[in-house]
Amino acid sequence: MTKSSEKVQELKDRAENAQKEIAAAQKEKGKKVDAVINSAKAEAKIRQDNFKANIAARKAVADSDWGTLQAEHNKRVEKIKNTIAAKKDAHDVKVANRRADDAEGYASASIDYALMAIDDAEIATLEAIDARVYAESLT
Repeated sequence: MTKSSEKVQELKDRAENAQKEIAAAQKEKGKKVDAVINSAKAEAKIRQDNFKANIAARKAVADSDWGTLQAEHNKRVEKIKNTIAAKKDAHDVKVANRRADDAEGYASASIDYALMAIDDAEIATLEAIDARVYAESLT
């Protein structure tokens, strides 16, 4: 399996796991939901820390602010798309390999971004379940 295929599989597995965690949390009450939320936040934090470390290792600037991260991501996407479109007919193997490396890096970063978005969606959903459980306990 290629690195990209492995990353997409990781994304699929993570989304399926989030779905299972949310379904299980909907059946739980109070402290059990809190434990699931805390666990999801801890796992998300680990993945986010790993993502940031990978970005730093590639000497890219990563900002913890989602808006900044997304803006940087969008600039990189546009640059790669422009480079690929402008040089598709290049015959130099070194240039072609460098462009392929850039495209693979973009794909990897996009999947990492999607993984973090799944983490945020899972945590938000779990917190909504917790809020609903609390609200129902007051009635």
